[in-house]
Amino acid sequence: MTDEEMKKVAIKASVFAAVSIVLMLQRSATKHIMITDAAGAPVDRGKSDSAYTLLIDDDVPKGKEDALIIPLPKSVSSDNIVLEDRYIDHELSIYIDSREEGFYLDNPVVTSLPLLESAVCINENDTGSVCLDFKLDDLYVNESALTENSTIEVRFFKPKDKFEHVVVVDPAGGGKDTGDLGNGYSEKDVALDTALLLKTAADKDTEHNIKLYFTRLSDMDTSLEKRKALIEDSGADLFVELSCDGVQDEAYNGMAIYYNDKFFLRRLSNAEFADVLLQGYASGNALEVLGVFPEKEDGILGLCPVPAARISLGNVYGQQDKDRLSDESYKSKAAEGIYDGILEAFEVME
Repeated sequence: MTDEEMKKVAIKASVFAAVSIVLMLQRSATKHIMITDAAGAPVDRGKSDSAYTLLIDDDVPKGKEDALIIPLPKSVSSDNIVLEDRYIDHELSIYIDSREEGFYLDNPVVTSLPLLESAVCINENDTGSVCLDFKLDDLYVNESALTENSTIEVRFFKPKDKFEHVVVVDPAGGGKDTGDLGNGYSEKDVALDTALLLKTAADKDTEHNIKLYFTRLSDMDTSLEKRKALIEDSGADLFVELSCDGVQDEAYNGMAIYYNDKFFLRRLSNAEFADVLLQGYASGNALEVLGVFPEKEDGILGLCPVPAARISLGNVYGQQDKDRLSDESYKSKAAEGIYDGILEAFEVME
């Protein structure tokens, strides 16, 4: 290798090293924070002695006009922060485990976003740990980053701006509403267990840009009005209700899918959606299915402006379903099959 060639190699190596250092610095400057879904009870904003309105500074730095900027005590790291997206109530809650009591009495959040309706600091204890609760004017997808300046920057997007498809999943019952009871099972518990497994299946999917919103992810009561509002606010393409049958017949066993036959939808009818769900579910599972049926009960299916179906995971009184509904592997297969059915439904729609 000549001296000239050696110089060229050295220059290239120097440039590569410089670029690598810049990229490393950029990546270390911000750290994305995972925002968890927290469909359920709204945050208790506390009494007057434990909560106060946050200071807001609308003098936003240039280039940050689309952000909500939250200052942090210097001692706080990403390990001390939990963000919860309470999308049903249009709230974003940020839990900060701090040791600086009264920090947010003197340090304002910075934003000029009109979507922010209110901002409250709730004292979690007397040592400085707080919940910052932001009330928004609509349902948004939130993206956050922890910056090198000890701030959290949160940006907001409409679901359709971030996801190709949106599905609302409604585990029946919740709270005092147990649903059908039989053989020691409650419909609300079976539906919630399957919903959590369905969420796990969806979270593992890196190939499809699909968002699943859940009307509940805990044993909480969600009103019919809030369930219906979630469909509208999220711009959902599909709606799936998870439930159980309550037929008092030991011989009645298996999964069934119900649809609203009162009106017709152009792209994908309710009956077609129910059938696609059934086929997707059955294709990869050796599980007993009863078929597709019109919904006889008045419920949320009749209020859905998008393709909607109610899935019965089994009969709480059925002799065979008695073992299935307590079997984690059965519910896991059911959840995976339901997700496959949702994917197939979008294939049909396209």
